[in-house]
Amino acid sequence: MPLITQIIEGLTLGIIGGAVPGPIMTAVFTEVLNAGFKRSFIVMLKAMVAESLVAAIVLLVFFALDVPEDYFYAISFGGALVLFWLASQLWGIAKISTKNGKIFSFPKLLLLTILNGAFWIFWITICVPRAFELNQTITGGHVLFLGLFEVGWLTSTAVVAFIFSRFRPLLLKKRLVSVVFKTFALLLVFFGLKAVWVSTVWFFVGE
Repeated sequence: MPLITQIIEGLTLGIIGGAVPGPIMTAVFTEVLNAGFKRSFIVMLKAMVAESLVAAIVLLVFFALDVPEDYFYAISFGGALVLFWLASQLWGIAKISTKNGKIFSFPKLLLLTILNGAFWIFWITICVPRAFELNQTITGGHVLFLGLFEVGWLTSTAVVAFIFSRFRPLLLKKRLVSVVFKTFALLLVFFGLKAVWVSTVWFFVGE
């Protein structure tokens, strides 16, 4: 496969990953409402660093060890608990406060990424093979792939967050603040329940 095609593929996978609704996107949207688009970019950067660290582990360790998929479905149960915990913190927010922005600190985002079984599976089954394919084309290709993916991820996440921020004045109306944050909390619960369901089906119904 031509180098330019592999580069475009790495960027595209990152763009798709950044635009897919999930816990991180919900965290970014929460920060957009709480402190505006510029401050939400800090959450995006923290999430990108957390994801890069975990992705690097996948590239350097887990792929080489050929870890069974069961492991990643198992850690999703822990990830669901983290999502429920974060949802409980969002549920009680009734007004905008700078204190609310601390809900998604770097340690929490890192923990959320580590315990996201779907993230591990996505990287091992989709990204890792392409990263090593690029590594065969160019020296350090696996590192280049990681960089391309994260650039694509950050770009699409920022674009989606910016579009969402255009609706911030409407969503910040007094009567809507509590409803909006409760909606985000319910989304996190949904993602948690989805993780539990998918993992349960994997273990008790089969592949």
